[in-house]
Amino acid sequence: MYVIGTAGHVDHGKSTLVEALTGIDPDRLAEEKAREMTIDLGFAWLKYTAAELQMAGFPPHPLEIGVVDVPGHRDFIENMLAGVGGIDLALFVIAADEGVMPQTREHLAILDLLAVKTGLIALTKCDLIDDPDWLELVHLEVSEAVAGTVLADAPILNVSARSGEGIGELRQAILRRLGAAEPRLDLGRPRLAVDRVFTLPGFGAIATGTLVDGRFQVGDPIEIQPQGVKGRIRGLQTHKQKLTAALPGSRVAVNLTGVDREQLARGDVIAAPGQLRPTLLLDAQYRHLPDADKPLRHHTAVKLFIGAAERMARVRLIGARQLEPGAEGWIQLAVTEPVAASRGDRFILRRPSPGATIGGGQILDPHPGRRYRRFRPESVERLATLAAGSPAELLFQAIQRHEPIGLNQLKKQADLDLDSLPELLAEGQIVQLGEQLFTYPGWQKYNDRLLALLADHEANFPLRAGMSREAARSQLKLTAAAFNPLVAALAADGRLVEEGAILRTPDHAIRFTAEQETAVNKLMAQFTQGGVNSPSVKEARAAVGDDVYYALVDLGRLQPISPDVIYTQSDYAKIIAQITAFMRENGLTTTAQIRDLLQTSRKYAIALLEHLDEQKITRRLGDDRELVQRNN
Repeated sequence: MYVIGTAGHVDHGKSTLVEALTGIDPDRLAEEKAREMTIDLGFAWLKYTAAELQMAGFPPHPLEIGVVDVPGHRDFIENMLAGVGGIDLALFVIAADEGVMPQTREHLAILDLLAVKTGLIALTKCDLIDDPDWLELVHLEVSEAVAGTVLADAPILNVSARSGEGIGELRQAILRRLGAAEPRLDLGRPRLAVDRVFTLPGFGAIATGTLVDGRFQVGDPIEIQPQGVKGRIRGLQTHKQKLTAALPGSRVAVNLTGVDREQLARGDVIAAPGQLRPTLLLDAQYRHLPDADKPLRHHTAVKLFIGAAERMARVRLIGARQLEPGAEGWIQLAVTEPVAASRGDRFILRRPSPGATIGGGQILDPHPGRRYRRFRPESVERLATLAAGSPAELLFQAIQRHEPIGLNQLKKQADLDLDSLPELLAEGQIVQLGEQLFTYPGWQKYNDRLLALLADHEANFPLRAGMSREAARSQLKLTAAAFNPLVAALAADGRLVEEGAILRTPDHAIRFTAEQETAVNKLMAQFTQGGVNSPSVKEARAAVGDDVYYALVDLGRLQPISPDVIYTQSDYAKIIAQITAFMRENGLTTTAQIRDLLQTSRKYAIALLEHLDEQKITRRLGDDRELVQRNN
């Protein structure tokens, strides 16, 4: 699942471009339509055809990509910040007739501070430009503006929402960039920063946002932070489609029960109970923008933007008297109202008046517990250690690089502190099955891949009982020690079914068409008429077709006993019982005796006896056979 977000100066055509890409007008407010200017966040989604997906190297499965359209006017930058934090790709929009403008640079700085994974630059309104030299100059200006930022390697595409020029190429470029980016991880700690709240008659409170770090399921208990309100998920939707479960990286509308509309607001975070705690103090690594008009000083009042939340805060500089433009350092943020945050969250700081973005960074500790003495070496050392990573994080990363990895193999890894392994296991970040260790995201990845393999196999071979264990294990490239616990866990959860050496999804069943059922009935009548002298395998396959033939075998309705001889299950049981009863009464038995007993040919008698030998029911002694004595 992916979410992309627009960015760029006002009136450069962001919303018009979104509508050209998706067919959805993201401007939903009457005032926006009247003023022809985006004021608040707008939402849409991109649908791709199977042909488009294959062209970009994606599996030809249905794919919809969420789109967050943000306002570009300087008066609405703070609305923009509520929607840009959870995106996978920035669609950076610059009008060809104007080039780089003030909010172009501010939005670029925000994307850079938020460390957006990847991006594209759409040079809009190209239909207004007749001079190719002008377009070349704009390309150069844009390249210079994005140099040294997260968009430094972003392709620049000429497009026109009005004429349709370049729209197809832009759709493909979005897919290619997302395909090369790292997917969202499922860490088992779902949270959704609320960017919109509304109600519908008969449904109650609904909140929207981008889901990260885990999945939500209908019926899950939740907790809304920072106020601590508890509730439950009544329903989930993505792009107006009802879901039973929502995956990380998707735009989600969450219908809540037990929560009033007045208890929800933009900036709140919906999470699993006990996962987040409100805080008034945050430790952070900070970068002051190079074009900030003055240094950042201790105790400066700022606006903090984190997730979709906006809070007033005071900056406490640690280890420095002030930070010059372009400098980096350590800070504590003392917020005036509680906020919900996690380690690793990105944030933006703005000057309250006159409004301007001055810098941003990353949360190192959302619960430091106390204010530091600013110039004590241990205060700086602690923050530097947090920035480098804790022993638990280093261990998690090592397991992630090699997963699944055996415990003994992990112990041989140099410079790893295993003391934090119990902590990671207790928190659910690591999954241990026997000697095998997975990270929780890796565990979920293998779960999802195995279930997708089974679903694809069943779609391609609907008349097979399922997929062989060994074929699935081979495609996942897992050892038996890792694969078998994976299957057992999914089977215990009811997400797949084991039937001997076959795996299938719970809903899969072999179903014949009316025409196929007619052919099967005719074949079964031939078996009934033939008795022990049954139709051959070749005749059976010709009568119903290979797919139906193998389905009948998988279903147990036909029992092959040799490459050429096959019986219905009921005939097979009767014939085997007749042979074993005869041998129990008469002792050593020849092929001719079985032939005469069954009133059949030598071909069928030999096939049946060799089959009984393979099943260890009989054994051969020269030209005779005897029953194998079994200990009951």
